[in-house]
Amino acid sequence: MRSLFTILVVCLGLNSFAQDAYQRYTTVYSVEGSIAASFAGLDVSPTFSIYRNSSKVDIGLNIKVFDIWKDGPGIMGTYLSYKYYPNPRDREFNLYFGYHNIFTTHDKGKKFKRVYDNSADGFRSPDKIYLLENTVGIGFDYQAGNNVYLFNDYSVGVALDWETFHDSETIFEIRSTGLIRLGFGYNIPSTGKGK
Repeated sequence: MRSLFTILVVCLGLNSFAQDAYQRYTTVYSVEGSIAASFAGLDVSPTFSIYRNSSKVDIGLNIKVFDIWKDGPGIMGTYLSYKYYPNPRDREFNLYFGYHNIFTTHDKGKKFKRVYDNSADGFRSPDKIYLLENTVGIGFDYQAGNNVYLFNDYSVGVALDWETFHDSETIFEIRSTGLIRLGFGYNIPSTGKGK
């Protein structure tokens, strides 16, 4: 955490506080890092983003640090989001509406067996577990510098959880979920022409 704070302070010191990156280029590329808390657990997501014409697409990895329903740390997956900015991103504070899709999977089920099996007269664990969270909501970003910004999201939606067993049985659950994300981003300097 200390190194992350040091990197952020150095990046802030290297950038001017002008908000003209979104006015100079038609497409802006950036890298982001975020921490997300949902009803399914705690995630860390490094992402790559493309911003163009009031729309932004993020794609990256999703690393589940703590999973409430399943095995715990170390579950990896994907993160995909779409954000729409109703106003140009040339202000210090910017509002956006977003859709977030988080998909995780892993080979072993719970550490603690959770499904009762009548034929074996005991509990068993799934062989493979999939979790898909789809949320929509609102967010804000703060332009801390020409290339650095901070953001947070608040969204609600559904989580789809399905588990497969060695005998081809599948258990499917739908749950409501909420998502809160907090992170920072860095716009990759572009040498392209303006609009």
